[in-house]
Amino acid sequence: MQAVLRRHLGAVTETVERVCEEQRGGTLREMVTALIDAFLAAKMKDPKTSVALYAVSSDVDGVRIGQQMGVRSNRAIVRMLESASDPLGTDPEPVASVLQGAMVGVSRRMLESGAQEKQFEGLRRELIVMACAYVEACSAQARDQGVTARDGMS
Repeated sequence: MQAVLRRHLGAVTETVERVCEEQRGGTLREMVTALIDAFLAAKMKDPKTSVALYAVSSDVDGVRIGQQMGVRSNRAIVRMLESASDPLGTDPEPVASVLQGAMVGVSRRMLESGAQEKQFEGLRRELIVMACAYVEACSAQARDQGVTARDGMS
């Protein structure tokens, strides 16, 4: 079971790493949308397996395996955010962690609901709206700080 869990989480992580590399240099909105789409597609590829793995993960050292994969995903997301064509305006580490937490939480909610197909599109859309609003707020903060710094120098 541990090997199955490692393969499953490894595939999700590789998907995140690939999409983050592909999105480098794009806008924050493009990056976040592609990341969420790819992550959810990977997690929901085989919902029955994902649900079964959640159920046994604590018995097969799933927390440690999940943490290892989370670190890899976080690094990929940070590198992607650092390359954004519109400045993020804040430390990308916590932003990447918030995005990961939101994606994992929504995917788990879908899996535990038992109605993945019915909820998928609506929850995917809402997660994208939330995540885009969040990174755009971070970007606006950078623009505002730039204006404030310039105004103070006048």
